[in-house]
Amino acid sequence: MNDVAGTINDPQIVSAARAELAAGRPVALASLLATAGSMPRHEGARMLALADGSYIGTVGGGNIEFIAQGRQQELLRAAAAGEGAPASLEWMTHEKNAMACGGDALLAVRLLGPADAGWLEDLARAVASGEAAWLVEDWADPAAPCARVETSGTGCDVPTWDEAAARYTEPVGAEPVCYVFGGGHVGRALVPVLASVGFVVEVFDDREGVCDPANFPLARRVTCGSFEDPALYERITPRDYVVVLTHGHLGDAAALEGALPHCPAYVGCIGSRRKAGFVRDLLKERGIAPELADSVHLPIGEDILAVTPAEIAVSIAAQIIRCRAELRPRRPHEGGAS
Repeated sequence: MNDVAGTINDPQIVSAARAELAAGRPVALASLLATAGSMPRHEGARMLALADGSYIGTVGGGNIEFIAQGRQQELLRAAAAGEGAPASLEWMTHEKNAMACGGDALLAVRLLGPADAGWLEDLARAVASGEAAWLVEDWADPAAPCARVETSGTGCDVPTWDEAAARYTEPVGAEPVCYVFGGGHVGRALVPVLASVGFVVEVFDDREGVCDPANFPLARRVTCGSFEDPALYERITPRDYVVVLTHGHLGDAAALEGALPHCPAYVGCIGSRRKAGFVRDLLKERGIAPELADSVHLPIGEDILAVTPAEIAVSIAAQIIRCRAELRPRRPHEGGAS
């Protein structure tokens, strides 16, 4: 998953593009379809240029953004003059972009017109409903790309560029969720931190006094129920994240036992190294595959010597952010189109 700001999942970008097209004004979209090495933004970053000279989103700043904006303005000027202007697709290598970070990025810049209204509408519907869908962009003809939204699975859970087919695929609509099992002091501190970096968060606890939505204003849902209830775990998918912070070893084990078979992208559990052995042994005794039991981040969080609930929340969020970043594909490009 990524923070939706500045991506095609960003409602601000989608609604602005649709509104400009409905008003008969051209818009130019700049996108990073793949990256290699160190870059400030990665595949999926988007920047929309409007006819009034304003921009929404970013492709990372610096020289690569300067290049993108220049190409966007060329397209907008051509459209205003009633002239045709081709889209562009080019690997901006370090030699071309002169970015200090030293990475490469596949920069795509295209004009959006009436023909794009259909997939933008489909995209807006998927984002609003939360249904799983995929945006597919075909760049076989770099001067005249086309896009569509598909609702059947493509096997793609992260933004992916297929160099051979010149095709970009990105999951849209349903955002990965971070499920927090346990709403005590650390859980309450963690929810706003995760929400601030783009995670959708749901909280579960077995204590009625804790399960007050007022305690978690930034959570999408707060649910009270037994950690032994299989229904608590039914919505977990391999794209999601799980944090276990219950008020006891047995509650932690029950939550892990319920969540792990769904193979989330990340599972972490609060506790000491001594507790780690006890919990992993218990999970294996209960039939959890050893590789799943051993995959749990326990102790949870980055080692920043955290002590207070707020500090522990920061350490957990840091570890989840790292996991999210590591899920992004890292493939060196095999040449590029221009």
